[in-house]
Amino acid sequence: MSNISSADTKRLEELLNEELKLYELIRDLTEKQTDFLANDEIEAFDDSLNERATLIEKIKGLHQESNPLMQSYVSLASDKKNKENTIEELKDRIRDALEICNELNKKNTETMEQKLQDHSVKIDEQSAKRKGIGGYAQSVPNTPEMFDKKT
Repeated sequence: MSNISSADTKRLEELLNEELKLYELIRDLTEKQTDFLANDEIEAFDDSLNERATLIEKIKGLHQESNPLMQSYVSLASDKKNKENTIEELKDRIRDALEICNELNKKNTETMEQKLQDHSVKIDEQSAKRKGIGGYAQSVPNTPEMFDKKT
């Protein structure tokens, strides 16, 4: 059975708090993305995706340090009386934040796919109009004699 020191437990708690803050930032950003999509602010949406990727990279960095500590904690905490309430609460809050992010992200993805489909239809319509105008222009001679010729 692995042991986790009180210093390691404290560090794990700090890392989980940092992770929770990052997930809350991602949640807030995902909520903003919903607004960006609703208002067709595609550039702002794109910028927010880059910002979210940066936050995810920070979380990955935290995981490199927290994973070994979490493994020690989990093996020690398999005995229910050794569980730290603060760590368990943080884990639950992180799960909740992740669930909200996943739900919002799913809705945003569906909205983005619908917008993409709508824009594809509009592009196809514009293309057909241009081809029609181009075909008309080719069928009518555009020479000065046609307009200036006196009958």
